[in-house]
Amino acid sequence: MLTLLILVSERIIRFFLSAFLGYIPFYCYFGDQFANGFSTSKKNYTDAEKDYERDAIELITSRGYPVEEHFVTTPDGFILGLHRITGPKLFNTPPDSPPTSPRDLSSGNGANTIIDDIREANSNSGNRPSSTTTTSSNSSSTSLSQSNRPVVLIMHGFMQTSEAWLCRSNPEDSLPFILADAGFDVWLGNNRGNKYSFKHTKYAPNQEGFWNWSLDELVRYDFPSIVDFITDRTQARSITYIGFSQGTAQGWATLSTNTNIAKKINLFIALAPVSTVKGFSNPMIDSLARSRPDFIFLLFGKKSMLPSTIFWRNILPKNVFVNLIDQSVGFLFGWHTENINEEEKAMLYSHIFSYTSVKSVVHWFQIIQTNRFQMFDDMLLGKTPNENSNKHNYHGRVIPGYHPSQVLTKCALFYGGADNLPNTKALLSHIPRDKLVMVHEEEKYEHLDFMWGKDANKKIFSKIVNLINSLD
Repeated sequence: MLTLLILVSERIIRFFLSAFLGYIPFYCYFGDQFANGFSTSKKNYTDAEKDYERDAIELITSRGYPVEEHFVTTPDGFILGLHRITGPKLFNTPPDSPPTSPRDLSSGNGANTIIDDIREANSNSGNRPSSTTTTSSNSSSTSLSQSNRPVVLIMHGFMQTSEAWLCRSNPEDSLPFILADAGFDVWLGNNRGNKYSFKHTKYAPNQEGFWNWSLDELVRYDFPSIVDFITDRTQARSITYIGFSQGTAQGWATLSTNTNIAKKINLFIALAPVSTVKGFSNPMIDSLARSRPDFIFLLFGKKSMLPSTIFWRNILPKNVFVNLIDQSVGFLFGWHTENINEEEKAMLYSHIFSYTSVKSVVHWFQIIQTNRFQMFDDMLLGKTPNENSNKHNYHGRVIPGYHPSQVLTKCALFYGGADNLPNTKALLSHIPRDKLVMVHEEEKYEHLDFMWGKDANKKIFSKIVNLINSLD
């Protein structure tokens, strides 16, 4: 009842705020205390504040890296967005310059100016430009010149996008940029439903059919489609896969069931790895997660999960939104976020959430209930019998499971000693020892620290670069 009351109250407040800001143009008269909350003018923004609103392409190019934008259509009709960093840093962007992107290069003058700026910057620095001299996604020479570079695919976590990897203030703290500077061809994936994969060949986002998917479809369609596209585009015999959180669940599930995709992955690096989940720190939320799935659908509907998160992110002052996120992750998971730079949080949290389906949330709740890394239970009967039950009853049905013990590729795990969300010990007990090439525990790390930890570049990312370079 308390959860229902909170949801109803939030929707009522959001409705009146939307009406107020959408139809009554009074916001332009408010003071600076609300400027970061809903002002639409960016002319007075600092370069750091521009990063709050920049998309993935703009985040990459504003840091001086060449980028391509690609799209792949899954067998069931979702159009997924991919971002590719094709080489190391080309130039230093002046602090007051606008971001550039392939979308800006359609006009001839703009394209020539940007390319000239890149060449001049490289000439002044004494460095000859590489074969990648444009950020245009239509450059065939870019793809061909990068075909011999080691290829890495990085996948985001639950309710995230590729932006989560790109929004560090200093690119030297960001894994994709570190890998690009180290000589890798870096690809960033986006799962269905998020802001870069928000299109379908048949359904519109306002239809239930658009959101009728769970982790199973990410495993069966999204991951294989992305890997096949990248290997076809680059002509690479195999690629390295780096997953974070739910991205690791996609890895365990796909690489233990899909032999064709497993052959194309030379190493699976799992950051904050997840298969089964312990549950929530807060008893009220944990009991909600263990309730009947049809009750979750009743509360949240059958489309997108908490789309209002984006609304509140846009409407609230940055310091309020940061405090709200800190309080929320503490309330839900017991995280303290002390290893994330306080000065960076406003920008990081601006890129933390995107859309996912309520059905995928129900799927994770089913995994919590059964303590089993299984496929979606379509019967929606709630908790099913498992081997840990005191009373062992006959199983009238058995939901197929995903088994990390059957993973077909080499694996490396990086997990946090202070991360109490995933059941890491259970996961480690299942993975075959002959597939493990590295297991690293960072004692004081929580979940988000594997993307945004203020010392992650030294403690985690440098080890990843060395590990990939050591591949035969």
